Amino acid sequence: MRWLPAVLWCAVVLLIFYFSSQAGSPENSAGWIRALLAQFAPTLAEQITEAQLHMLNYIFRKTGHGTGYFLLTLLGCWAFRGSFGMERAHALRWAIASSLLRAVIDEIHQAFVPGRTGTIVDVGIDAIGIGIAAWLIYRRQPKRLTSRR
Repeated sequence: MRWLPAVLWCAVVLLIFYFSSQAGSPENSAGWIRALLAQFAPTLAEQITEAQLHMLNYIFRKTGHGTGYFLLTLLGCWAFRGSFGMERAHALRWAIASSLLRAVIDEIHQAFVPGRTGTIVDVGIDAIGIGIAAWLIYRRQPKRLTSRR
């Protein structure tokens, strides 16, 4: 049970790598969105324009970036604490640093995948997810007692 956080953290790292390795990924996700709309909102699926589908796909993909790195940071902090025994503040710093490094490496990797591009904008979106996770973790930390004299 002690290694569960580290295993889950590694699984998310591998999942991010898998998704960033998919050639022509924007076209694939647009197809998924169109299929979901056809299944759950057929009238909307018939009426949506290509421009609207493109925008919906863009929002879906960028939300995925932020959410993926949000989860990576949460799991990273849990892994560094639970599996590697770090104290909370140190684990949070490692989770932030490793997630940011992974975001940069992911964009460099995407630059070499056919039909993909690596962009600093995506690193920024990833950083927003990382920042939100870090803020939530930080807020959960117990306040240090200070003596007033």
